[in-house]
Amino acid sequence: MPVTTLATLHAAKGLEWERVFLMGVSDGVLPLENNSTTGDQASIDEERRLFYVGITRAKSDLRLSYRGKASRFLAEAGLAN
Repeated sequence: MPVTTLATLHAAKGLEWERVFLMGVSDGVLPLENNSTTGDQASIDEERRLFYVGITRAKSDLRLSYRGKASRFLAEAGLAN
């Protein structure tokens, strides 16, 4: 029977799935707007690590979505312009 698992980036650590849908990879969401504007580099770095966790959980198929401006993390990872 097919199963859908909904997990946070924190909960995804150490797990893998055939397909991963990472939603909300938008500027202001990932990284959070308040971390970007306050210049809290440690928080931004932690969010970057969590983004990496998210994109590396897919065994064969990774789908990313964003609305408006894409997260800077997508460009840093070479996944967007």
